[in-house]
This record gives sequence, structure tokens and C-alpha cells, in this order.
Amino acid sequence: MWKANLILNNVVPGPALDARNHAGRSVSLSLLGNGLAGTAGTAAVLYTFNSTAPVVGFIRLALGAIALLLLAPFFGGRVKKIPRLLTRPGIWIMAITSASYQGFFFAAIERSGVATAALITTGCIPVSAGLVGWLVLRERLSSVWFISTGIAISGLVVASIGELKTNDASGILFAVAAGTGIGGYLNAAKVEIRAGGHPMQLPGVAFLLGSLGLFIVVRNDLVQVQWNSEAILLALYLGVITMGLANAMQILGLRGIAPGVAATMMLADPVTAALLGILVLNETVTINGLIGLGLVVVGLIMQGVSPNQPTEKIRKSGRHRAH
Repeated sequence: MWKANLILNNVVPGPALDARNHAGRSVSLSLLGNGLAGTAGTAAVLYTFNSTAPVVGFIRLALGAIALLLLAPFFGGRVKKIPRLLTRPGIWIMAITSASYQGFFFAAIERSGVATAALITTGCIPVSAGLVGWLVLRERLSSVWFISTGIAISGLVVASIGELKTNDASGILFAVAAGTGIGGYLNAAKVEIRAGGHPMQLPGVAFLLGSLGLFIVVRNDLVQVQWNSEAILLALYLGVITMGLANAMQILGLRGIAPGVAATMMLADPVTAALLGILVLNETVTINGLIGLGLVVVGLIMQGVSPNQPTEKIRKSGRHRAH
């Protein structure tokens, strides 16, 4: 798990320093949240969950929602504000994209394979989040973002050489839809955070709505799940830790960074998964894999030490302002 350390030597204290400190904390929270999310695959391999991938996605959403909504009051969340969230367009965008991601991504895997689906989906997230944030929210992105994101995505491509394939071109479209949806999710969350939304209640309500929609799709498979102590513990870990806690950290991190930057930080997820695969699952890694992983890490470090904040300038010129 990678953490970015903000370098602040020889900087005069003032508003710019405060903004940079805030951005650095936001980057660290985003990296930590995405690092936790990256442990999901390893946990699922070590402790078998005898069900289909969409069912696992539903369980993650549902348990993540329940955990966030139960914990929110202990961290300043007010239950009486939850009904108001249902009137917010951003919440419904977050709900739709979080649920549709499960279907699109797993459909992409079935048609194009894991490597191709993961590469296209992950690569589309920072690109779509950055473009939407720039065009809709007027979140300006620095040259560092373009360079670091380009390096990180190039690393994903290099690491995937030799594994890429597709049996059905529609798999590529599904992967693009999955990644683009998460880009929309991040921008919708940014809008709601600016409007004063609570970092636990926002994803909690969104995941709850999303899981209700996904339940219609998986209800028949759900009753066939064989529940035992191992399955229950795995479900709790996947839902509470890799979905609930991880997303709360990501949303909290959005307070100080642009959606495009937060999306680049999401590349910590495949880095964590790859490292755990090598260290815990004893998976072999090719030279291409090592080079690619190194490039992703370089991109994350570049973005981490330069989190793209003219934050205060962005807020003054943007269409949405913090309340």
C-alpha cells in the first residue's frame, strides 16, 4: 500500500500552505482507501465465497451501505438528513453508477477476459473523471496530472502485455462503460461533498439504493449462497472494510482534491492487488509486470507529491461552491 508524503520544505505559512496540507491529507486518505479496496481480490481467493461475481458485488454494496449508515452518527452524521439526500441528483448518479459498475465490469470480464477488462476499466476511470470534472465542474487539471496519469496508465498497459485478449468486442464497450461510470460517480460525489454531504452518509445511501436495484438482478442466485462462518467473515470484510471504510476514505479525500486526481489515486487498487498477489498468493510476475508496476507507482508518487491544488482558486471559479 502506497502512501504519498507531501514535501513542504521552505514554504512560507499561509493560505497556500494550508490548502497544500489539506490536499496532501486528501491524497493520503484516497491512497489508503484505494489500498484497502485492492485487498478484496486477495481475500476472495484466500477465503472462497461460493457464489457468482454479481452476487458478491451485491453483498459488498449492501453490507458497505449498512456499515456506513450505522457508523455515520458516531462521526457527526445526522439521521434526519438522510431523507433529504434522496432528493439530490448526485446521490442517484452515485447509486446508479456504483450498481451498474458491477454488471458492466463482470460482463466485460466474461467477454474480454480479466486482463483486458481490468486494463480498459481502470484506464478509463481517471480519464473520464478528469474530463467530466474539467468540463462540468471546472476543476482545472495541472500538467502534472496529465503526465503522472499518462505514466500510470502506460504502466498498466505494459503490465498487461501478453495477457490482453478479447473474444467479443462488446466486452470492450462494457469495460469503457464501467470505467466511465466510476468517473461520473466521483464527480457526483464531489458535488455532494461541496454541498455539505457527510462522507459516510453519501456513499452509504448511494450503495443502499444501488444494492436495492442490483437485488432484482441477483435475487435468484442469492438464495443459493451457502452461508458458513468463513463465508460470513469474508462477506463482512468485503462489505465493511473494502467497500464501506475504503469508500468513506475516498469520499473524505475528495474534499481537498479534484475528481481527476482522486481517480488517478484509484490506480493504487491494482498496485495493491498485484503486490498482494506476489507476496501472499505466490503469483509469478514477468519483467513486463515489474516494469508496468513500477511505472504505476511512479505516476502515483508524482501525483501524490503534487496534488494539483490551486484548490482555493478552483472553488472560486467553479460552478459549485462549498457551503
